[in-house]
Amino acid sequence: MRGRRWLAVTIAVGAISTGVAIAGSGPSETKQVLGDFHARLVKQKQRPCDANNTRFELRFKGRQHSSDKRLRGRFEAEVESVVNDENGWGRTEGKVVVRGHHGVKFRGEFVGVVEPGGGAEGFLTGDTTSRPSVRLFANFNVDQDADTGAIDGEFGMDSQTDQPYAPYSQEPQDPAILTNACLGHHHHGGGGHH
Repeated sequence: MRGRRWLAVTIAVGAISTGVAIAGSGPSETKQVLGDFHARLVKQKQRPCDANNTRFELRFKGRQHSSDKRLRGRFEAEVESVVNDENGWGRTEGKVVVRGHHGVKFRGEFVGVVEPGGGAEGFLTGDTTSRPSVRLFANFNVDQDADTGAIDGEFGMDSQTDQPYAPYSQEPQDPAILTNACLGHHHHGGGGHH
């Protein structure tokens, strides 16, 4: 009895894997993507949130460059961070918008870990507003200038390693992809849901 059940599962999986190309609604896309962003601090509020931690509310504006034109444009980020006053570790989260000549090109959200010294690493996800929309899944890292508050960041790569920085040509250490594969009607991202 148990053997027959496994056979049925195998047949079902085989049918699914061979039927996808026929049943699909057209070609989809999944590809590696790289990018970097540079932004100045335009607004900051901070206040203690308990005896050992400070909450920061920050706004940044600048430019984002990418190997994919759908992610290039004017960069804006709304950020909330909570940092331990004694050791410098903390968490950060917020929203990112990239704008082009004709409006918003990308909307995303991120979460990350703040490191002592002002850096942060985390994960960014969001949707392009192009049709068809694609979703970004990206590891990112950021450095913040202690004097000006400006940030320099990147996704899909890690130039903080010992390798020389060569934009969009090195092997990815912190990978990122754009994809719309199998998102279908269950996809509720900002760019793909109207």
